[in-house]
Amino acid sequence: MKYFRYLIIIFLANACARVGRPTGGEKDVTPPKLLRMVPANETKNFKGKEIVLEFDEYVQIRDLMKNLLVSPPLKNQPLIVPGGIASKHFKIKFQDTLNPNTTYQINFGESIADFNENNKLKNLSLVFSTGPVIDSLSLKGKINLMHFDDKPKTISLGLYDANEFKDSLVFREKPYYVAIAGENGAFEFKFLKAGTYRIVALGDENHDYKYQQDKESIGFTDKIIKIPGDTLVNLKLFREIPPFSVEDISQQSANHVLVKFKGQPDSLKVAVKPAMKRQLRFVEKDEWHLWYQTAQDSIKLEIPLSKGRIKKYYRKRIKDIDSLQVRFLRKSRLSPGDSVVISGNMPLESIDSSKVQLLADSVAVAFGLQKLKKGLFKINFEKQTGKTYNLRILPKAVTGFTGKVNNDTLRTNFKVPKKDAFGKLILHLNNVQQKLLFVELIMNKKIVRKTPTQTGNDFVVEYLMPGTYTLRIIVDTNQNNLWDTGNYLRHIQPEQSIEPDKNIEIRANWDVDQALNLEELSK
Repeated sequence: MKYFRYLIIIFLANACARVGRPTGGEKDVTPPKLLRMVPANETKNFKGKEIVLEFDEYVQIRDLMKNLLVSPPLKNQPLIVPGGIASKHFKIKFQDTLNPNTTYQINFGESIADFNENNKLKNLSLVFSTGPVIDSLSLKGKINLMHFDDKPKTISLGLYDANEFKDSLVFREKPYYVAIAGENGAFEFKFLKAGTYRIVALGDENHDYKYQQDKESIGFTDKIIKIPGDTLVNLKLFREIPPFSVEDISQQSANHVLVKFKGQPDSLKVAVKPAMKRQLRFVEKDEWHLWYQTAQDSIKLEIPLSKGRIKKYYRKRIKDIDSLQVRFLRKSRLSPGDSVVISGNMPLESIDSSKVQLLADSVAVAFGLQKLKKGLFKINFEKQTGKTYNLRILPKAVTGFTGKVNNDTLRTNFKVPKKDAFGKLILHLNNVQQKLLFVELIMNKKIVRKTPTQTGNDFVVEYLMPGTYTLRIIVDTNQNNLWDTGNYLRHIQPEQSIEPDKNIEIRANWDVDQALNLEELSK
């Protein structure tokens, strides 16, 4: 009986100690509240080593690496104790000596939430000064993303003392003040001291407020920011082309060597030994391909790098490709503007058109073969809406770069839907300051149409498949029909890339007529 009483007491004690929400009743949707801060918020002449926080309910503080913002930043982030468990009381313990006569701001972002329902206390901000004054000046601005498929998870802004600023500073030291841009790109620095500053934005993947050129994006202005005085600044965030480097070299077959690299392909100059009469070199994204017709017993590559260094590669012959494999690059449903391209597991040397048959509803269709770069062939023919096409390539019609031919008959079918299955986009651009524009229509992160201005600043894009598109408007300053990124160390800004937030819905047999104000979108 005595043993049984002990069990009851232990059970009740555990039940009382458990943190939980009573069953029944309405769900709690109220975020926790900060009851007390010791010392009080906006304390002056702070000399302590820690700050105590007291909340009205049990909370957890999570994802501090992502959320905690201390400005000016510290060498070591403060410790938050207790860590990883729910509590009503927390201490912020500073591991660094704080600067004298400095106003500090600590923002917890979305890291604080109640224990039971995960209701978040967003952007709890604590301010204190180690001197007799709380600095109160501010600076606002907005980040415009230039040509991004995926937005950086965190965009940090940094202010540096203009009198001490050097370009190399962003690679090795934290800024004097920091801020985080919101979802819409807007940011604000608060509690600033009067002075002159330089501002830099980073797509800060590792939250260290330093620039990693090969992994992160950057935005800057050469203008000196005066506080007080300047109140608004806009920046373009872009990814640089990284410095040239060779990542990997491998022999893919007896006739093919592949070099993976980073940086500008113009910097890729390769010496190949032994010398070969017939070889094909081309770049595809971040890969350099070398094809040679006659297999070599061994091959040696020398690639000049920076500062006189040379990357060397040597490999003895490995097994040959067994046979030529031919592929068709095309969609199952084509628009009149789409292409049908023939490729292979090696560059193609020739195609015998007499062994190629193209039919539309069992009727022969006239076509031409056009050889493209990188050993591809394009089939040119008039595509008629509402037709189904059958393409057949007979054995030994296709010859690869090494002399191999296809041994089997190749077949593929594709359809061009009726005209009323497509939609049309009519786009009017107003308040255009630059006349050198082109427009990209994007679906699922792929550019499906690219068109220059046609009549004035109007664009008409026909034969669009139904779906959701995003729009990108490029100010093509150097008229190369490409978007050119910037360069931080050379102080080159990227070409303007304007991306409206609103998607474009294209429906079958429907015209979308839309006007855009470029002046407003560029702000």
